[in-house]
Amino acid sequence: MASLDPLRSARAPWVYLVVLDRGERPETVLAGPPGFVVRTIDGRRGRNKRGLLNELARALEFPAGSGRNWDAVEEMLADLEWLPAKGYLLVVTHADLLLVEHPDDYETFIDIVKSVAKEWATPGRGASARAAVAFHVCLVVERERADTRADWHAPRLSVKRKASR
Repeated sequence: MASLDPLRSARAPWVYLVVLDRGERPETVLAGPPGFVVRTIDGRRGRNKRGLLNELARALEFPAGSGRNWDAVEEMLADLEWLPAKGYLLVVTHADLLLVEHPDDYETFIDIVKSVAKEWATPGRGASARAAVAFHVCLVVERERADTRADWHAPRLSVKRKASR
């Protein structure tokens, strides 16, 4: 089970690399904190920008016709009024395949989710008063695929494993 303490907080870092051992399943290792909306996207479906944007729209239930470019995705992620929650956790399975066809877009995606997370982490003032909200992305990859990227642009999230008998 991952130490979920960093995911409960609205503080940075907001993007993590989670390395799974053979046979581990993301939904078992990354059970979201109570009250969080947890959504999973499949990196195999997000090999290119179009696929990723479609996968984000599907998983996060974007309103019809929205989120078809980087600016729109950033706006949708920063809003999520249709998915009210205490916090948000986006789990990207098969992260080694995420944007593999367009590696420059990978860095763009990471920059966008970090920017969105920072916005969520900033308490609102005046008419938009709200508490800071946690927004995190976990890039999940199997141990044997963990070195497919020279730089994931994310620290590893420590995973506590049960002692073997």
